[in-house]
Amino acid sequence: MARKKKKKWTSIAVGVLIVVSVAAILYVLMFRQEPAPSSKISRKPAVPSRPAAPEALPKTEPSKKPGKTPVVVAKIEKRPLPAPSRRVAIIIDDIGYDLQAVRDLLAIDADITFAILPHLANTRKAAEMLHRAGRETLLHMPMEPLTYPKDKPGAGALFTDMNEAELLHQMDENFSGVPYVSGVNNHMGSKFMSDEEKLAVVFRELKKRGLFFIDSRTTRDTKTPQAARRYPLPVASRTVFLDNERDYDKIYRILADAAGPAASSAPVIVIGHPYPETIRALRDASKIFREKGVEVVPVSRLIKNQAGAGSS
Repeated sequence: MARKKKKKWTSIAVGVLIVVSVAAILYVLMFRQEPAPSSKISRKPAVPSRPAAPEALPKTEPSKKPGKTPVVVAKIEKRPLPAPSRRVAIIIDDIGYDLQAVRDLLAIDADITFAILPHLANTRKAAEMLHRAGRETLLHMPMEPLTYPKDKPGAGALFTDMNEAELLHQMDENFSGVPYVSGVNNHMGSKFMSDEEKLAVVFRELKKRGLFFIDSRTTRDTKTPQAARRYPLPVASRTVFLDNERDYDKIYRILADAAGPAASSAPVIVIGHPYPETIRALRDASKIFREKGVEVVPVSRLIKNQAGAGSS
């Protein structure tokens, strides 16, 4: 009996040991597997945290890039400014009345030429202002129109009934009041410009002063070619008037046409006036000129030692 009881307790003890061993093994196995899920849980927040930076860029960067990048790319990379392929001179007449108009014109990104009338309240101030700005200026010489006295050319005008001495004296007074000019163009003058003898007196004096002449072409009967042959003088003729009609849309279209392909090799000389409509159109058209490679130059760069042909 004692042996049987001893074997029984031995069997129970072995069983308990086996159970404990199995339980220990299971516990160890479970203990090793649990950190893996826990480590996954702890890393899950880190996984989205890394893509968070790239995801944040599309949300913030596009809002910055569309506002700045297209402008830089359009001006520098995708649409570089072409080299000047055509030159146009733009002359603004009747300068000397309003200095604000001169300031507005100087603010335009174009090398405009200014024609200054003599004996006006702001004639000399305008000449000084433009000289400091480094702009080319002309004496806008008043001349007798066919419609005189209905239409008056203003102070300092040249008339066909003046003799040579009177013409030279009047011209001298006009030049004295408008300093720094490099040339002359006519204000009105539809009658005076058709008188070859009177015009020859003017051209001889311009020749002495080393100046050039731009024919505004206020008449089809201009004698500029004939007078220029008598006294070889650098001359050219106006191609188009900008603002016979003070209409912004029409003025803008004229400027856009001037920026188009050249129909000939003749100089393109545009004449306008310091009207608000003209100033606005010039400001807006200057961008088209740059995009099409059209360079606005001082008129002296376009003239030749020959008379311009054509009519208004």
